[in-house]
Amino acid sequence: MMNPELAEIADLVRHETGIVLPAARETALRAAVERTAPGLGAAAFARATSDPAGGRDLIARLIDEVTNQETFFARDRGQLDGISWHALLQRARATSSGTIRVWCAGCATGEEAYTLALLAAQAFAPGAAPVDVLGTDISQAALAGAADGRYRERAVRVLEPALRRRYFHRAPDGSYVIGDLLRRLVRFRPHNLAREASPPPGEACFDLITCRNVLIYFSPPLVSTVIDSLEGSLRPGGTLILGAADALHRLHRPSAPRDVRPAGQAGPSGPELRPPLRREPSLPRGQRLAAALDAADNGDRGGALAFVASLLADTPLDADAHFIQGLVSLESGDPAAAAVALRRALCNDARFALAAFTLGRAYDALGDTQAARRAYEQALRTLDPGDDRHEQMLQQIDIGDIAAACRARLSEGT
Repeated sequence: MMNPELAEIADLVRHETGIVLPAARETALRAAVERTAPGLGAAAFARATSDPAGGRDLIARLIDEVTNQETFFARDRGQLDGISWHALLQRARATSSGTIRVWCAGCATGEEAYTLALLAAQAFAPGAAPVDVLGTDISQAALAGAADGRYRERAVRVLEPALRRRYFHRAPDGSYVIGDLLRRLVRFRPHNLAREASPPPGEACFDLITCRNVLIYFSPPLVSTVIDSLEGSLRPGGTLILGAADALHRLHRPSAPRDVRPAGQAGPSGPELRPPLRREPSLPRGQRLAAALDAADNGDRGGALAFVASLLADTPLDADAHFIQGLVSLESGDPAAAAVALRRALCNDARFALAAFTLGRAYDALGDTQAARRAYEQALRTLDPGDDRHEQMLQQIDIGDIAAACRARLSEGT
């Protein structure tokens, strides 16, 4: 149970931002209040937020403190590499536009918005990239940092040296400053996903929207509302890219979105889709796993299950094959069958964290809250960035996102 004064502040944060702060985050919230107004204390802070003169500024500063601004360039690069920029341009032209409109919702300090611009610039090089990237965030401090476009080594650590040289310049203090080529493609403005309409006022619809590492902090009903709003902000045939954690909430949605990809299911879109491999048992196991995943990503349930069947015929205890079977069943609306397959995957490999995470999703869909909690707890216990036994399953999924999703789901009952 959270301290009553802090609970009042947590409720204020939820009302203003949609961010749920469970009792487990009481210490972090107390520290955020102290950083916002040193020495004021929780009770006095709660009263001060209602002051007509300075209350709104106090709330804005608290929001800057409690929102997570930890990010970096090319985060979950495998997912972003799946964006087909030329296909997006074809779709944009079909709507009488020569520009790909991109919205990075919850952009924090700008790294992802600039990354999207960088990838588009690379895709259309040596010509100019026909893209307009909008980055939005609720935090004014984060947006100020994004507009400044100055980053330390940690933020650019996964970018190749050639990309750093082309798109940044080094400041005397050693920081990396966004160059004009990317600045021309990106703009920033404030927007509150929880309380404001989407798309942001004055904006037309978009060809591509990314919203990653944001929805995991919202309550499930709000997540559903926000995803509906984001889908409604897409042009026909547009693409919405979500994080792995958002799959927790997609299960309860009545219909499949137009083109919504959770992390780990990113593959190319439009005319550049690769044809599936032939379903020959003679193919090496790795190729059949890759083909099963490709088929699942492309909505070919029968193709994915055919590859799975050939794998299990060779090796009945193949945990990866059982996992794919469970994933396909879950996305097809059969959580009971998914749970059976995922339990088999975990029986064969009790440390298969992604299978435990997905099993939690299946139990959530079945309404078995206690079983779901046990699955998420197992996923948290077994997540290991150094475990490469299921590399094909995990190569496009950020371990931190899965952990955050599990914690968010477990905190709902605290």
